[in-house]
Amino acid sequence: MVKRAVALTLVVVVLSSFLLPLSSAQEKVWEPQYDLIIVRDDDLIDYIIAIPYAKMLGVPILPVNPTELDPSTIAQLQSYAQFGWNHVLIIGDSQAVSDKVQDELLNIGFVVERIGGAVRTETAAKLALHFYPSGHDTVVLASSSDYGSALAAARWASIRDLPMLLTQEDALSDSTVHALEELHPHLVILMGAGMSKDIQKKLEEMGYQTYWFKENLKIEVPEQPKETNWMTVILAVVASLAVAVPVSFYYAKKKWAANKVPIEVLTEKERIVVKAILEKGGTVKQEDLPELTGYSRPTISRIIQELEKKQLVEREKIGKTFIVKLTKEIIIRD
Repeated sequence: MVKRAVALTLVVVVLSSFLLPLSSAQEKVWEPQYDLIIVRDDDLIDYIIAIPYAKMLGVPILPVNPTELDPSTIAQLQSYAQFGWNHVLIIGDSQAVSDKVQDELLNIGFVVERIGGAVRTETAAKLALHFYPSGHDTVVLASSSDYGSALAAARWASIRDLPMLLTQEDALSDSTVHALEELHPHLVILMGAGMSKDIQKKLEEMGYQTYWFKENLKIEVPEQPKETNWMTVILAVVASLAVAVPVSFYYAKKKWAANKVPIEVLTEKERIVVKAILEKGGTVKQEDLPELTGYSRPTISRIIQELEKKQLVEREKIGKTFIVKLTKEIIIRD
């Protein structure tokens, strides 16, 4: 009788040793917070920074028109929602994905949450802090302007379940610094090209260990073949100067006009910034633009990035200050 009681006690102890870890493991299972991630379809960077979190959640990423959903997309989203997957995360602020798109998602029946900042570095920082509220010992960092390196960083972060941050190419962004302080990593992995050595130096001064993966990437942009129609030019010269002179004048006029941009093609915020630069003679310190326009520093940074993409301005770093210079003539009609 005693032996049977002892044997029963041992069975209970052995079973408990299996059941307790199982129950504690089940308590640690993190149910996905979202069923779908929405990003804009006209800029790859938001899609790229969404990749690690889509993998973490096991959900798809859907790029959409940032202004409004077309009827076909609405119909497909209605179909998706009927599976019971109705929690949507929008990545980007209302400038990236409009409030109208958010309202359309709500009308379909989705529960919608938005995570985004005024610029892409801030958006990446907010996502990292949202999905890693307890921090992490390792963070992946890439340039916000080099999509290839950012894509590699997204894959690295996905495989190793790491938070991903972006930064400007020449200095650590303020939002990135804040995210690092909250995440408390021991190691920051810098990925690829598009970042200066000053960034690594700054990170090490802040007390982080760094490892630069593929620092010296070789990037060769193939030259586009010139589409000069030499036969037409030769025939025009041979025919007569009367033909050659008007043709030459036409091409010269066309090239001159290419450096003129009507202000109507710019957004309202871009116009205000451009006019502020014009009032300063075409060159201004970036740090002066918030006071001149009434916009915040992050908003000014985002607008300048967009104007750089349109090749309307260029920035030059002098000391700790960026000098913003117009590169084309802006046509302002009365």
